[in-house]
Amino acid sequence: ADSLFCFVPRGKSAWSSRFFQTFFAGCIPIILNDLYEPPFGEIVDLSSAVVKWPMKEVPMLVEYLRQMRQDTPEIVIALQSSGKALRCWYAWPPSHIEWSWMEMNKSKFNATCSDWHLRNAYVAVTRVLSAKAARGRKRFFWPGATAQGLEHQGSLFNFSYR
Repeated sequence: ADSLFCFVPRGKSAWSSRFFQTFFAGCIPIILNDLYEPPFGEIVDLSSAVVKWPMKEVPMLVEYLRQMRQDTPEIVIALQSSGKALRCWYAWPPSHIEWSWMEMNKSKFNATCSDWHLRNAYVAVTRVLSAKAARGRKRFFWPGATAQGLEHQGSLFNFSYR
């Protein structure tokens, strides 16, 4: 792409394919959605590659981007470089059937993400879910539970409802 910055506006769903596409287009994603939290922020440093701009400040955005490009080109280069490093986290690995074709043809995907078997969306999802599973093993919850938990009285448990 010839664009330096790619806008990722709010859409109709909870996620946007535009966000993923910006990394492969080689531009810096500019997220225009106060509520959108890009995937995998738990395992990658998104602030090193992405600009998330507050919606109430959109009128100042173009001037900010112009000034950043003119006055601090090293920041622009760093954002692009980080985006290039992160893009493979947002690619799904090929299926088993496609694997042999890719290996045989050394496709664009292999050239773009040479270590895709270590950094890809499947690995990222697995890491995020395993961390949540580990945290979840030490928590207990039920409808009406309070921080005090259970009080044992005889053979009955009294639940503290709020």
